[in-house]
Amino acid sequence: MAAGLAGRATLINVDIFTDGYRVSGQVAVGSGGIHSNLGDPNTDYLEIEGAYISRINHPGDIIAHYPYCAFRKESITFILLQDRREGLPVGTSRSRSIYSRGRAVEAFLTVPNFEISGEVLHEGKLSPTILLAQSVSRYQFVYNAVAAASLYPDVTFQGDLLLVDENRIGIFCLKSVD
Repeated sequence: MAAGLAGRATLINVDIFTDGYRVSGQVAVGSGGIHSNLGDPNTDYLEIEGAYISRINHPGDIIAHYPYCAFRKESITFILLQDRREGLPVGTSRSRSIYSRGRAVEAFLTVPNFEISGEVLHEGKLSPTILLAQSVSRYQFVYNAVAAASLYPDVTFQGDLLLVDENRIGIFCLKSVD
């Protein structure tokens, strides 16, 4: 289990995507959820337990399995979660997290080897540039998301929440809301 989290950690299921691979496993998270792990300035790595590795174009074919695995955070393109509550930073007891407020806006974005569609939540003036510039973290939150492999569009992955590394975004489009 991750150092420093023993005794108070919870294991959550994740699918982590790099440029060419998908790794399914579990991450030990504390009270701040995976967002705290990703934002931890004391390490450049994210540890995974029970890692099953597959290629993007053949996601059902497991090419390797290891009890422990580590990722350099900068190599992660996006993280798929089936339950958005596991990915949202913890808010105060009286208010919702800043990541769960705002109106839902349809979005389309590209990252290396994937096209992602889903919804982003935003308050205020609607602009892709503003949305990215005002982001509090390094990750863009995409809800009710579908990620399609760009070279294999029949290969898709769906999740309640995708945490997309903003440094990997090539194209970011929003559907106008009037």
